[in-house]
Amino acid sequence: MKTRGWRADICRLILATLIALVLPGAAAMAIEGDAARGAQLYAGSRAMTNGGSPCVACHALTGFGSAGAANYGPDLSNLYADYGAEGVGAVLESLAFPSMEAIYASRPLTSEERLDLVAFFAQTAEQQAAPATSLTGSILLGVVIVFAIVALLGLRRLKGVRRPLVDRVRKQRGMRA
Repeated sequence: MKTRGWRADICRLILATLIALVLPGAAAMAIEGDAARGAQLYAGSRAMTNGGSPCVACHALTGFGSAGAANYGPDLSNLYADYGAEGVGAVLESLAFPSMEAIYASRPLTSEERLDLVAFFAQTAEQQAAPATSLTGSILLGVVIVFAIVALLGLRRLKGVRRPLVDRVRKQRGMRA
């Protein structure tokens, strides 16, 4: 009888995520792996020790070249930001997803490969950090610029239309134009 099923693995992942959310300091473990090796493992330019498939075969990752747009599995761009080092490590240890179990059941990741991939995901999360201006700020700036352009064009239009009307009314009333 199997004592550690996929439900237990999911529970461990949920627990690690909750700990990371409640106690951020507890999740701030030192990243021990090599991000460069993790990138090679992700891309498949370095083979997995036990012969597993590279991550990019199924998963997309923003900013990871044209091959980074695979769509069989979910996009991993926010994996580290969502789960932190412990959560990503737990996911990579258990790989408790039906489509991944078939691939990695007899070809598990080594502990070094897991550390390298965690370091790689941490590095990509840092590179994808929020820009200095938020999306809301950019949208607000765009709206202000559009209104300024419309106002400037409108002022010229009003002067061209309004001036002759004012002059005509003044002339009718006997005022100087």
